[in-house]
Amino acid sequence: MHRPRRFGVLAGSLVACLAPFGCAFLGSLGLAGSPAPSDPSLAAIELAKREPEFYRQAQTERIQVLQREVARLRRDLDEAESAMVAIESGLRGAQTRADAVSALAEARISVERARTTTPWRGAEIAEVTDKLEEAERQFQAGNPGSAVFFASRAQRIADWLSEEGRRVAGTKEARIVTAPRVNLRAGPSTTDAVLAVLSETTLVLPQRSKGEWVLVRTLDGVAGWVHASLLEVR
Repeated sequence: MHRPRRFGVLAGSLVACLAPFGCAFLGSLGLAGSPAPSDPSLAAIELAKREPEFYRQAQTERIQVLQREVARLRRDLDEAESAMVAIESGLRGAQTRADAVSALAEARISVERARTTTPWRGAEIAEVTDKLEEAERQFQAGNPGSAVFFASRAQRIADWLSEEGRRVAGTKEARIVTAPRVNLRAGPSTTDAVLAVLSETTLVLPQRSKGEWVLVRTLDGVAGWVHASLLEVR
């Protein structure tokens, strides 16, 4: 049976910690390709010393994002346990095709809304799409209970994404990364250490500028400097 991708949000935050690879000549604009620090945590300490208040704010946001994701995963686990109990007790058949049709319709609306409001969350959109497609397959196979299960999971993640989209909607200064792999640096120059690599369409919130560089933080709480030419207004 098709197995949907799990824990996409947490996996997405880990991607930002990967060391950069790519063409070295792009380093002059802060694109991936410049040498990464031997220890990214040391580069983070360097940024924290330079921008203590901003770094603290970014870390607070990161903790809040992870707390929301942990809460969602706990709800998924509770639902999965309830589904297992229902299967073992023979109650799974209590959900009808009408229940599945309703759950699928609501999930489709939620997923489409998330797709529209949070285009920067590519990995998470792929995750909810997988779950919705699995719900469709279970429905076509005549398993309404399983269809409701996967549809409700897809809707829960999609609603979580849409909530983030609503929070960002009122943030006029939000910017989008426009290159496939962009270095996030500890300072406003290509000689500063690389903290992380941002992927294309990553949404960032600028704090201030210095020359052609912008101090930003991502919605996951990763902070650093990016060359202004690699950002555009959302």
